[in-house]
Amino acid sequence: MLAKIDKLSIRGIRSFDNAQPEVIQFFTPLTLIVGYNGSGKTVCYDKSNEYIIQVDKPWQTIIESLKYATTGEMPPNAKQSGAFIHDPKLCGEKEVLAQVKLQFRDPGGAKVVVTRNVSLTVQKTKRSMKTLDGSMLRQANGERTVLSIRNAELDRFIPQYLGVSKAVLENVIFCHQDESLWPMSEPAVLKKKFDEIFEALKYTKAIDAIKKMKKDYAEELKRLQLTEQHCKDNKGKADKVSKESSGLSDDIERLRLDVENLDGLTKEAKEKHQDAWDRSSKFKVVIDSLNSFRDKQQWLRNRTESLAGELKIRPESDASLQNELDRYDERMRLREDEKQKQTNKYDQLRRVIESTRERLQRKHAEAGKYEEQQASHDQNVESRKDIIRESAVRHNIRGYDAGLDDTQINEYMQKISKLYRGQTEKVEQAHRETEKETQKVQAVLSKLGERKSGLQEQKSSTKQQSSANDRGMESFQSELDSIDVDEGAEALSKSKVQDIEDNLKQAKEKFKVSLWDAKIDDEKLQLGKVDDQIKQTSLELARGTDQSNDLIRLDVLKNNLSDRKRSLETLKGAHNDRLRQIIGDEWNLASLERDFQTELDRRSTALKVARDRQNTSSRDLNQVEAEIDSYKGQPQKAEKELHECAQIITKATQGSPDTYQANLDGIQRDRDILKADVDDFAITRNLCTRSIKVAEGKGICDHCKRKFHDEPERSDFLKRMQKKLEENTQKDMEKELKGLEDDLVNWRSIGPKHSSWLQLSGTNIPRLRSEIRRLDESKAVLVKQSEDHDREVADRVESSSDAESLLKPVANIVRFQSEISELTEKVKDLSAKQNDTGIARPIDEIQEQLENLMAQARAKNNLILKLTGDKQQALSDIGAKEVALSRAREDLGTATHKLEKKSRLFKQIEELRKSNRENRDTIRRLDDEIQQLSPQVSEQNAKLDDIKNRGYRKQQELNEEASKLSDSLQKLSTVDQHIQAYKDSGGPLRLNRCQREIEHLVQEIEKTDAEQKQLIKEINALGEELRNHQDTRRTIVDNLTYRQSQRELEDVEKEISRLSAEEAESDMERLKQKQRYWENQYHKHSTEKSGKLATMKEKDDRLQKLLQDWQTDYANAAHEYKEAHIKVETTKAAVEDLGRYGKALEQAIMRYHSLKMEEINRIAEELWKRTYQGTDIDRILIRSDNEAETAKETAKENRSYKYRVCMIKQDAEMDMRGRCSAGQRVLASIIIRLALAECFGVKCGLIALDEPTTNLDSDNIRSLAESLHDIIRARQQQSNFQLIVITHDEEFLRYMQCADFCDTYFRVSRTDRQKSRIEQQSITEVVG
Repeated sequence: MLAKIDKLSIRGIRSFDNAQPEVIQFFTPLTLIVGYNGSGKTVCYDKSNEYIIQVDKPWQTIIESLKYATTGEMPPNAKQSGAFIHDPKLCGEKEVLAQVKLQFRDPGGAKVVVTRNVSLTVQKTKRSMKTLDGSMLRQANGERTVLSIRNAELDRFIPQYLGVSKAVLENVIFCHQDESLWPMSEPAVLKKKFDEIFEALKYTKAIDAIKKMKKDYAEELKRLQLTEQHCKDNKGKADKVSKESSGLSDDIERLRLDVENLDGLTKEAKEKHQDAWDRSSKFKVVIDSLNSFRDKQQWLRNRTESLAGELKIRPESDASLQNELDRYDERMRLREDEKQKQTNKYDQLRRVIESTRERLQRKHAEAGKYEEQQASHDQNVESRKDIIRESAVRHNIRGYDAGLDDTQINEYMQKISKLYRGQTEKVEQAHRETEKETQKVQAVLSKLGERKSGLQEQKSSTKQQSSANDRGMESFQSELDSIDVDEGAEALSKSKVQDIEDNLKQAKEKFKVSLWDAKIDDEKLQLGKVDDQIKQTSLELARGTDQSNDLIRLDVLKNNLSDRKRSLETLKGAHNDRLRQIIGDEWNLASLERDFQTELDRRSTALKVARDRQNTSSRDLNQVEAEIDSYKGQPQKAEKELHECAQIITKATQGSPDTYQANLDGIQRDRDILKADVDDFAITRNLCTRSIKVAEGKGICDHCKRKFHDEPERSDFLKRMQKKLEENTQKDMEKELKGLEDDLVNWRSIGPKHSSWLQLSGTNIPRLRSEIRRLDESKAVLVKQSEDHDREVADRVESSSDAESLLKPVANIVRFQSEISELTEKVKDLSAKQNDTGIARPIDEIQEQLENLMAQARAKNNLILKLTGDKQQALSDIGAKEVALSRAREDLGTATHKLEKKSRLFKQIEELRKSNRENRDTIRRLDDEIQQLSPQVSEQNAKLDDIKNRGYRKQQELNEEASKLSDSLQKLSTVDQHIQAYKDSGGPLRLNRCQREIEHLVQEIEKTDAEQKQLIKEINALGEELRNHQDTRRTIVDNLTYRQSQRELEDVEKEISRLSAEEAESDMERLKQKQRYWENQYHKHSTEKSGKLATMKEKDDRLQKLLQDWQTDYANAAHEYKEAHIKVETTKAAVEDLGRYGKALEQAIMRYHSLKMEEINRIAEELWKRTYQGTDIDRILIRSDNEAETAKETAKENRSYKYRVCMIKQDAEMDMRGRCSAGQRVLASIIIRLALAECFGVKCGLIALDEPTTNLDSDNIRSLAESLHDIIRARQQQSNFQLIVITHDEEFLRYMQCADFCDTYFRVSRTDRQKSRIEQQSITEVVG
């Protein structure tokens, strides 16, 4: 049972309605689908309403739907635009749901129904297409299964159920008309198509997987071999450890017995030594006491002698001296406390003096500043008087030449301000009068200009119209000149059409009476009889030939043996020098393969090591480059941030970032000073009040105690003091303080930006630049290393390539040597078995008869070909006459159309000439009107210039006087502001207050300095008293110590006399000698025992180490070696099996490819000879060239093919691409698809031909129809053979004789709503 399709349902696809599905049923062996050309719906595209126009052929929509249902592939460019789905605007909806449903039977006979759903939504500005989930129903053995499945899974399942690949479905079975000429595509596209059809990628992946597996196993084998060698070494080490452990155990036992013996001797010596020690210890106590007393005696003598030398003897008793010593300590302590108190007080006064001196320095600096302000103020007062006198003379103001007081100054400033304002009003009045006159004249000019512009625009428009008319007349005249047809030519074309119609009628009648088909059938019958005789004779010849096969085989074997020896010598001569370079001078055939493989492995290993070093350098270089990339842009970014911070600081402070901190500190100091002034304002108020009373009562300044020079000075002082008492002064100071505090807050708000600026400029940017320089230096070093490694790898690759290029020659040498041995044995065997045999009939006679029969068959074939050629020639003549008739009719229609066009052009030229005459009259009239306006415009322009000049001169004179007044007023205001600012800030008061504070600080320093000197005297007196007390105390202590030492010396001498009488020293010496003897014996035995114990411990440690190593490393050494050996052998067998399997698979794939290509070319040749009616191409074939052989890459094992379609013309083979006509391309593409369908559609005998007659002439159309008829007849017994023909050429269907295979066909047409519909009709309506 094979796969076939049953039904197709279409809804909402292209022009098919989205409300009602259209269904088509597919028959065996033929299904016809017919529709008229251009029967699709027409929609246009407009930018305003985005209405899309499609022109489609509904019968082509069927093959698109079949392809979409089976493969999930939409037509080209349909996914983005949604053109595959019915336009929602045509049915007045926002969304259209489309569906394609296909029913077919799989190779197992089960019924399968596949449904695919898509939707198209129209929004305001775009369209969106969405692919929805599909479904699949499968009914087999009475069981029904329904699955809702994604489209990707449908794309994978459906080709499996149909029994063909997706590539065959897309490119062979359901190939769209637009893509049907793919066999004539460029080589890259053709290769891709054939690789998909042959599923080359799948087989290539399989071979690569086998090779990769073999390579992995080979690497694993190397690793296992190393493991095996390691396990083998461990097994040898385990045996050695076991033997050494046994020897160490024996040595340890022998040493243990020796140690036990020495232990007894040591214990005896130790006991006797202890006894002598105990006895001598008693004497040692007496001797030690005696020596101790003697040492003490000597120390006491030295002490008393030392004290007696410098001692001042006191006669008092010990008790009196001790009492005096205790009383002196208490007095000394009291004097020390008093001295410390005076010292602390001195330090406190010293700090007070230093602080006061610092304050005094600050006040001196402050006073200097106030004095400078006072001098500046006096200078400003004099400057103001000079400016008033000077400006009064300049502006003719009388009465201000002599001395000026404040009242006259204020009066003058008010007078000059009033003069300036009056002068400014005069300037503005003159400007307004000039503007008013100017606007009147400009209004008249504007009206004249607008009139003139309108006339000029009208004139320009008329000229452009005349130019356009001239260009139109030139174009029409040029087109008129190009028409070379007249009424005589039209009459000649009509006569030619009539002649060709008569000739065509005669040719058709002649073809009808020739009876070509009957003659050809008779000759084919006679040819069949000759073929039967040829078969019988060939069988007889074969039986006779079999008896002489042994002799022939012997000759063949000898020839093969000679060829192999010759080939072997050729290979040895060609590659001997290179083999000697690689293997050595003394290479031989027996070990050639093994030696060559060893050298090849060595070079491969060296190449791998070089590549590892290269990769390491590349990784290091990439890491450094990545770090450089990560740092890229950071310095610029930091500098940009630095610049932004500097801009913000500059904008906020009107200064550079470097001076920010200094300026901030200055604002802070000004704020603090002003705040202190505000806080001290109450004190200042009291001082001012007192100063006023003193000045009014005594006529002197309370601050400096000086008398006033005159009454004006005293009045000015009283006014200033009075102003200080006003409330506004305090308010102004508070206002200024608030301003400074606001400034301080603003400056502090940009403190973070200044910190960022310092961090960036001082740390971040230098660090980034240093890091980038370091990375650049590292990169340069790594680049050099990488280049060195690249050169090394290149050398290793070249060396390895030299060896690998000999792989095939070495394999051929080894193969030829093996084949020579095998052929030599076979020649010996056949020579021994050679026997004489006879035949019933001479072979020469049989061959002669066979040749005669073959000659008869060739003659019959030639006659059939001649009759077929004559028939085709007659058909070609008829076709040529039909083409000539069609062309003549086209020429007649063209001539008629050109005559009509010629008449229209004459009329259009005359209309344009009339329009140009009217335009020239209009231009002359407009020129006259423009000329009349020119004098009026000139008059108004002159008037406007006069008004502007007079107004400018008057304004200039008034502005000069106003400017002089403004300068004088500005100078006076500036100086007056400085004077008032000094008075308002209380300048003289601050200077006096600062001077009083300086005097007060000087007095404080003098007073504190006197106190400090008095303290120094008291401290020195206490120090002298303390020093005298210390000497008295030392004398008392020395007397008491001397008396105590004498008493102790007497007691020690008595004890020494008593101990000397016991004679313990002589007994002590005798016991010491005995003690030394047993001590030596103890040390001797202990040393010998220690040596034995050390040796035993060393051997025991060695034994423990060996046992630990055995337990850790060698306990399972024998088992591990056995297991590793088994793994090595099995892996080695696996590598060999994978190599054989991969080679066999590759050979099988190549064999499969060659058999398929032979089958495709055989079918294509047969179909071409049967179909093509021309004589210029004998046959076509598909060449598949091996890319590895083409590129001479003999070492490459994978096979990759490139394809080209060729044509055979008089035994010459040429590429069809670029050398054949459109009809030949179409016919060749159809034949290649038919051949591919027959070769690859074994389980699915289905193919669809979409408009197969495109670009074919009538002869080839008819021949193609007859070939399809023969194909259907030959395969109609196949239950699943289905040929789908989609065409609009009903004549082609009549040539196919479709009535022999089907009773109905499907016609695709349009309804009155321009919706596509499918109707099943009788075949007699087409073929008659």
